[in-house]
Amino acid sequence: MSSYLVLARKYRPKQFSDIVGQQSVVRTLVNAIQLKRTHQAYVFSGSRGIGKTSIARIFSKALRCPNVIERDGLLVSCDACSDCHEIASGTSVNVLEIDGASNNGVENVREIRENAKFLPSSGQYKIYIIDEVHMLSNQAFNALLKTLEEPPEHVVFIFATTESHKIPETILGRCQRFDFKRVTVAQIVERVTQVLNSEKIEFEPAALSLIARAAEGSMRDALSILDQVISFSGMRVSAIAVRDSIGLIGTELVLSLLTAVLERNAVPALSTLQTAFNQGVDLRALLKALIEMTHALLLLKAGVSEPETPFNSDEIASLKRLLDRRELEEIELIFQVYHHGLDLLSRAPQPKLVFDMLVIKTALAEALVRTGGGGEGKATESPRKNPVTEPRPVQQAGPATVSPAAVPSAPPPTAPIQSSAPTGLGFDFRASLSTPAPKVEPSTAVRSPVLAGGKTWEGMIQFATAARPVLGILLESVVEWTLPNGPEDKFRLGFRMKDRTKADQLQQKAMKDQFLLLTENYLGFKAQPEVFFSEIQSESLAERAEREDREQQENTMKRILSHEVVQEATSLFGARLTQVEVVKRNS
Repeated sequence: MSSYLVLARKYRPKQFSDIVGQQSVVRTLVNAIQLKRTHQAYVFSGSRGIGKTSIARIFSKALRCPNVIERDGLLVSCDACSDCHEIASGTSVNVLEIDGASNNGVENVREIRENAKFLPSSGQYKIYIIDEVHMLSNQAFNALLKTLEEPPEHVVFIFATTESHKIPETILGRCQRFDFKRVTVAQIVERVTQVLNSEKIEFEPAALSLIARAAEGSMRDALSILDQVISFSGMRVSAIAVRDSIGLIGTELVLSLLTAVLERNAVPALSTLQTAFNQGVDLRALLKALIEMTHALLLLKAGVSEPETPFNSDEIASLKRLLDRRELEEIELIFQVYHHGLDLLSRAPQPKLVFDMLVIKTALAEALVRTGGGGEGKATESPRKNPVTEPRPVQQAGPATVSPAAVPSAPPPTAPIQSSAPTGLGFDFRASLSTPAPKVEPSTAVRSPVLAGGKTWEGMIQFATAARPVLGILLESVVEWTLPNGPEDKFRLGFRMKDRTKADQLQQKAMKDQFLLLTENYLGFKAQPEVFFSEIQSESLAERAEREDREQQENTMKRILSHEVVQEATSLFGARLTQVEVVKRNS
C-alpha cells in the first residue's frame, strides 16, 4: 500500500532550475563548480522553508554526479546514477546530513573530524551538510574550527542556519556566506499555481494570495498550508476555504478595527474586537494583521504610491481612504504601540485585556504627538508621562566632565474615590492625600555626561521626544552610549539584543536623517549614529520610566487604602473601593 507524499516533499526542488527566489545564490554556486573554485565551507543563512537544505542537496549532486551537464546556463545532474539517488534519499555515505540540534556536542564534532580524514568511497568530494548549525555548543564549534583552518582537500562543509548571528565569527570568517531571501508573495503564488495545475485542482486566485501571505516568505510553509486547505475543501481551493481551514484573519475585520481606531471611535473598535474574540479569533494573529495593515497605511501616508505589501488593489484603495484620519507621526506611534504590545500580548495571562488597552490607548488619545500649537484645542503632551531618567553612561576618552543628573519628581497625585458608602463623612480625605509620595532615592548615583554648552543626554532625549516622538522612543531604549566631541566623531549607541528591532529601525536611512538633524539642532553639529549591541543588561530609560510610574501608583494606592477615613468607611458601612483614579494637579 503506497503512502501519501505531502506536497512539500513531492514538489521539493530537485535541480537548480526548480529553485524559486534564490537566483543569485544559484548563479554563484554554479559558477564555482564550472570555474573549479569550490570553497571548503559554506554558510546558508535565512528563514525557514526558503530552500537552504534543498540547495545544499542539489549542490552536492552537482559536485558528485558523473553525468552532470550544462543547460541554459545551469548545471543539471542526471537523477539516475547511484550518487543522485542516494543523495536524494539521504542514504549516501559520501554526503552526510547531520542535525546540529541533536548532534551538538563536542563528541559529535570529533567524530566528524575523524571521519573527514578518510577519502570518499567514490568521486572527488565528501560533503557534510549540518542543519541548524547554530545549535552547536561553544566546545563543538572550537573542535570544528581546527578542521576548517586546515581542511582536507576532498571535504566540503555546508552549514544551514536560521540564526547566523549565533555562529562564532571565527567560524564565519572561514566560510563563504550566502544570505537567502524570503520568497515574495508573487513567487509563491506562481509556484502554488504550478502545483495546483499539476494536481488538477481548481482554485480561486484570491485563495492563492491568502496562502502566500500566510506563508510569510516560506515556500515550504505555503505548500504545507495548501495541503491543509485541500484536505479541508477537496478539489477546489477557495478564499473562504483558506480562511476557514487555517484560521486566517479576514481583511474586512482588520480594516473595520483600524478604521474605528483612526476615527477615534473606541466603542465600535472594542465591539469589533469583542466579536472577533467571541468567534475564537487568535488575538495574536489579529494583532499581527493589524500591525501589517498599519504598516501599509504608514507607507501610503509617507508617499509610497505602490507599497510592497500583501494587500490587493481593493484593500489598498480602502486604506487610501483612511489617509486623512491621522497625521503621519500619529500613525507611526500607533504602529509602535501595537508592535511593542505584541510581545506583552504573547506573555499576558489574559491577552484580551491587553488588546483592549491597546485599542483604547490608540483610539482615545486626543493626540499621540506634541502638536506644538496651531491645532484645534490645546496642545497635548507626548504619551510618555514620566520625566526622563538616565541609564548608565559610558565614560568616553577626553576631558569630558560629568555632573549629577537631576531626576525630577513627579507632580503630587490626588485620588478621587468612588465608594458604596454614604457621602458626607464630614472630612475630605482627598485633600489629605494630595501630599507627594515619599521620594525613593536611587540605590546608585545617576550621572549625566555634559556636552558643550551644558547639553546632556537627558536633554537630548527630551528634545527628541518633543521634535520627533518616534526617534525619541528609539533612543529611550539605548543603554550604553559614547558622546561625540565634534562632527568628526560618531555617536555610538548601544542597544540590548532584545531591542534589535529598534536598533534596526534607527539604522534606516529616514531615521538616520532625522538623527543627523536632531544632533545638528541640539548639539550644533551633525554626528553620525553608530549602532552596536551592548552586553549591559540594566533597565533602559523607557523601562525605568514605566517602573517609576508603576511604583508611584502602587505607593499612592497603599496610602489611600491605609488612610483612616477609608478604613473607617469600610468598617462602618461595609464600603469597598470601586474605582481609584490618579490625576496630576496643574502646576
